[in-house]
Amino acid sequence: MFRIHRRLEPGQYRLTEVFADIRSCGILPAIFADAEEIDRVMANTKVFVVDQPYEMYVDNNDASITIGLTHLRRASDEFLYLDIIHELCHVKQHLQGRNLYDRSRAYVDRETEIEAFRVTVQEARRIGLNDDAIANYLHVSWITPEEHKRLARILDVGGSLDA
Repeated sequence: MFRIHRRLEPGQYRLTEVFADIRSCGILPAIFADAEEIDRVMANTKVFVVDQPYEMYVDNNDASITIGLTHLRRASDEFLYLDIIHELCHVKQHLQGRNLYDRSRAYVDRETEIEAFRVTVQEARRIGLNDDAIANYLHVSWITPEEHKRLARILDVGGSLDA
């Protein structure tokens, strides 16, 4: 896939310092308007590695990306790759002025999440993940089993949903 610098200490980094080959991802033109926008995002997106129990998220105020240290060190290459693609979708949404955290809807029903997950699921299939692996990827700790099933249904992901 691409190089991920997993041994970073907590701190602030450029996107390419964490995900060295991110520019070579063929999915970026499907997320961003053009090469200029990709260049701006690569140059301006700050990444914070924190020693907190987070996975990965985008700050709604400045579109910086936060990655939990344990997640960076222990998640599979495929899941970290899919996570950064998902979060870059949120960076794009932020650039469009959209609210990433609409609390009036459940996480799995937010338009911004569904859009980002659609791109991520498409990329997961392209890199060879089957529906079981994708269903596993969609299972995050902050959603219920029912929400997990609903998200998989929305995204047309089959596989084992007993995660």
